[in-house]
Amino acid sequence: GGGGGGGVLSERCNVVLTHANADFDSLAGAVALAKLWSVTRPELPTHVVMPRGVNPLVSRFLAYHKHLLPVRGFKTIAETDICGLGVVDCHSLERLGPAGSWVHAAEHVTVVDHHAVDHQAGGGDIKPNELLLEEVGSATTVLVERLRALAGEPGAAATAAPLELTETEATLFALGIRADTGQLTFPATTPRDAHALAWLMDHGVSQSAVAEFGQPRLSAVQRDLLSQAMDEMRLAEHEGLHIGWTVLNTGHGFVTGMAAVATELLQLLACDVVLLGVLHTNAKEQPFFSLIGRCSARAEGRAVDLQAILSRWKGGGHRAAAAASIKLRTREAPPHAGEDDVLEEAYGVMQQAVSMLVNQVPEQARAADLMTRAEHVSACRPTDTMEEALALMNARRKRTVPVLAEDDTLLGFIKYRDPIKAVGAGKGGQQVKAWMRRELLTVEPDTPFADMEALLLEGDTGRLHVVDDDHRLIGLVSRTDILRHYALYRGI
Repeated sequence: GGGGGGGVLSERCNVVLTHANADFDSLAGAVALAKLWSVTRPELPTHVVMPRGVNPLVSRFLAYHKHLLPVRGFKTIAETDICGLGVVDCHSLERLGPAGSWVHAAEHVTVVDHHAVDHQAGGGDIKPNELLLEEVGSATTVLVERLRALAGEPGAAATAAPLELTETEATLFALGIRADTGQLTFPATTPRDAHALAWLMDHGVSQSAVAEFGQPRLSAVQRDLLSQAMDEMRLAEHEGLHIGWTVLNTGHGFVTGMAAVATELLQLLACDVVLLGVLHTNAKEQPFFSLIGRCSARAEGRAVDLQAILSRWKGGGHRAAAAASIKLRTREAPPHAGEDDVLEEAYGVMQQAVSMLVNQVPEQARAADLMTRAEHVSACRPTDTMEEALALMNARRKRTVPVLAEDDTLLGFIKYRDPIKAVGAGKGGQQVKAWMRRELLTVEPDTPFADMEALLLEGDTGRLHVVDDDHRLIGLVSRTDILRHYALYRGI
């Protein structure tokens, strides 16, 4: 199918929809489903339709490749001609824009997605005949796996040629998987996403095209707004997470690609969560508020869920990246309610989002929660010999041990190289107190996690000594305890 043009062509067809403001995962998934249907439902042609705009990255890709894809304009399809309808990376009618009514007109509806939606919370209102839902990092992965299965069969039927991808298709599918997994770095990424990407790379991906079209390029307007956002960003720390939020008033029409600006802000300001609000008006002077959220893996690990927050305004996305477009009501009431009233309403929405975010974050752990208790800590006495200290460290496989007085008062510590050096110099009979190091890093039992982490990162010691008011050792917090708290690895 060629690019969209002209008027409505009356022909029975299947249609696959992206969501509004389509990203690479949505477009790639839509083209992949159209490709799949060209084999499994060959009786009718399948067209891909983007019902309401695409993001700037996708727009740039389409400017070069649209003629190579089965893309048709929304206005060239008659609703009555639609037989099968596919919806990719979306559960919500609202996110289909003007094509929402097609869901009810179609004879058969297939939804392909990679994150389950809470229907109770109003997240999904499309009731498909067929749901392809897999817990993977990208919707495109779900379909590439099915294409791969078809390609593996020597001819789907006796007369059919084996399925082959064009270079453009393979490259687009790779861009889709990379975009929604953050180049395979997001926590929701699975080995299946990597396998699908590797298979695509074996089947025609142009890495040069991925490099050319896969990286966001901020426009002059976006750069100006990024600069303004950095100046005006309100920053706060809550339970060890760094949160930033701001509202920008563009004073004119919609500025595309603000999600890329939000991602830049997250990196440049070293925030864990960024909420970016952009106020703009459409041609009818109706004010809209775009609310975009981005968060780090660290924030996601601390129970931050941006989709749960933005679903309050019928937004879409996932835990680490979500967005909502909110129609502000003020302008409808008095004929000219005034820009200040609209701005005030936008700030009200932002304040709600920030307070919902703050309520999601649990209280951070304290030293007493994480520490290895003193009774399980290997320690030396100041009167022990260095030979005895070396024997203890070898037996317990410790690289550092604290030195405690008889009443468990913390006096210092020794490192493994100290008794090695002493014994090697023929001084193994000397007492530990002559060798111990006295510059200690100590914390109290209620020291918050973020403070402990900063101390461990800034210092060259691998442990913090937890002491009571009388400087008695009550526990140790090590790098391993920090890693275990993050639950990054199963085996730690």
